[in-house]
Amino acid sequence: MPGRLVAPTMRFRHLTPGYFRVLQMQVAGELKAEPRSPLSGIVATLLAVLGLGGSCYAVWKMVGQQPPPQAR
Repeated sequence: MPGRLVAPTMRFRHLTPGYFRVLQMQVAGELKAEPRSPLSGIVATLLAVLGLGGSCYAVWKMVGQQPPPQAR
């Protein structure tokens, strides 16, 4: 339906037993993971901080737009 909201779900068909075995081998050190550059960690942290800051700013602006409660 076009107007219907659907919550995102995780598709478990990609999480096969073989994939779990690869993850176990990486954790055990039997299989080497691809090397990462230190820059990728910095960029990921920067994006996380910018996202969190943007979310906090949006909430702050929405809370500031509420009219004050009227006394009865």
